[in-house]
Amino acid sequence: MLFFSKNTRTNKNRDFYYITKHNLIYLITMKTLKLALLLFIVTFPLNFTNELTVSSSNGVSNYSISQSITYQVEINFTLTHSSGSNGDYLFKFSRLNDRQPNSSLTQYSGPYQESELQYSSITGSDHVPFIYQDRFNNTFDVFNGTSLSPSDTITLNQQYEVTLNEVFFNDINPSEIGEYDTSDEIFSLYCNNSEVYYERDDFNINATSYSIVNPSDNPIVKAQKINNWVVDHLVYDDTLPAQEMGAKWAYDNQLGDCSEYSNLMITLLRCQGIPARKVTGFVITDNPNINPQVGQEWSFYTRSNGETSLLGHAWVEYYVPGIGWIASDPTWDENGDYFNYIDNFHLNLNIGAWFSIPGLPDESEFPHPCIVYRLSSTFDYEYNLNVKVISINLNIAEIIVIIVIVSIVGVVIVVVALLIRSNRKKRKQREQFSSY
Repeated sequence: MLFFSKNTRTNKNRDFYYITKHNLIYLITMKTLKLALLLFIVTFPLNFTNELTVSSSNGVSNYSISQSITYQVEINFTLTHSSGSNGDYLFKFSRLNDRQPNSSLTQYSGPYQESELQYSSITGSDHVPFIYQDRFNNTFDVFNGTSLSPSDTITLNQQYEVTLNEVFFNDINPSEIGEYDTSDEIFSLYCNNSEVYYERDDFNINATSYSIVNPSDNPIVKAQKINNWVVDHLVYDDTLPAQEMGAKWAYDNQLGDCSEYSNLMITLLRCQGIPARKVTGFVITDNPNINPQVGQEWSFYTRSNGETSLLGHAWVEYYVPGIGWIASDPTWDENGDYFNYIDNFHLNLNIGAWFSIPGLPDESEFPHPCIVYRLSSTFDYEYNLNVKVISINLNIAEIIVIIVIVSIVGVVIVVVALLIRSNRKKRKQREQFSSY
């Protein structure tokens, strides 16, 4: 009896120990989960507030930025004259414009590209280089070389700090969509006129545009239906010649590369009275799923012999009053969700179409680099573009959410480990007790 009584007391004490330990684990778990829930509740409105931007003063609103990547961009160009015509050249190079809501150059633009020119050096030019601004507010460095002797060179070296933002125009509030003012210059530049490669007066394209949308749809809904139709109608073909083919050709042949995808979407939008324009530039990578790291670099080049590694690209912006110019990439929408969204790999050089080339006919897409020369001249040139990641910034609310999730997972792992360890001790002590 004494033996039994002794072990009974021991067993009760042991049971009290395990109950206390399990209660402690339970309390720790619940407190952690409550803390995580509290952080989430606090984070949710913070996340909403940080991401939703409404600004009536600059006409841009309803966008969110989830990630920003700041790059150091270096451009180095050298042309060496070999022979002929005293080296008579004219150069017109696009700048990486600052494109954000408060920019004086890019009215109603989303915060796509925050650009700062840190230095610029042009050597060998006969006249003082100057900056030219076109009707679309693109800016260019213009310089020349009219008396180069064999082996003489002309160079351009620039460095920018460029922040590319990952911008979403999600969940746009229809009540904030304004009314179009068709007398605005935006319409004469980007909507009213049928032009080569943007054949808005073509009967079939017009009829298709009206068959895609409903008259009662707001501009955002119309744009999404048109974007989806273009993606479904066209088959991407990267073997097409460099020569741009245009909206009608793409419509008739159901083929295209980024130029044709953009041209057709722009033209269908213009048929609906929605101003739309092409954006051209480079993409830093053709794999949008990569996660860049600070210090990571990409190097690109193009040479006079035709060799190039530059990833030239074109995409679309359409204008909605009260919301601004909304970026979409119908070509990349084939394999991802790029409607009303642009990532932080798209470097913008030009907006619009039909650019003036000194002494030559206008070009629909501005060539880069743009070099005008006499046919009797021979030369070699190399254009190098180096891009380096110098910082990566996540939205602070998203960082908190990540911390909360990681904390919850960590607590669950610790609790499970403690329970397993506790059960093993309990089982071992029971085995010892049963051996008496």
